[in-house]
Amino acid sequence: MIQRTQSLLLALVVIAMGVVISSPIWEKSSAALNQKVVLTAKALEHTQGATTVSSSTIYIAILAGLAALIAAFSISQYKKRVLQMSLGALNSAILAGVLGASFFNVFKGGIPLFEPENQGNYALGFYAGVVALLANMIANRLIRRDEMLVRSADRMR
Repeated sequence: MIQRTQSLLLALVVIAMGVVISSPIWEKSSAALNQKVVLTAKALEHTQGATTVSSSTIYIAILAGLAALIAAFSISQYKKRVLQMSLGALNSAILAGVLGASFFNVFKGGIPLFEPENQGNYALGFYAGVVALLANMIANRLIRRDEMLVRSADRMR
């Protein structure tokens, strides 16, 4: 049932995870030093002049893809609300892992490279992860509310 609010919110999670995978999460640049650091779901790239050093952050992309797959599967499980709630709880943990891994890479590999007083800027990918986490939490609450409504109706019979 795609018209349910929770299904639409879970679809928003899928879209937001696609944005996390395809756009930058964090950026920091210095025109004076001619340096730039960009964190994406696939790599942390440090460019200094003409040289670029890259370290892999593919685990962020894997977690984001896994979260998108779980949310997409959860949409189709509208008749099994208990399973949907379990998938939602698992997805919340994975989404928190995506944001935690992003923070870890920013503070471990991004800020100390140059100008530590300049914190850099969070980009679209980071905000999409936050939106996905919030949408997943709201969808979980709505699924739980539906389950409680069905159980109360069963008690009335």
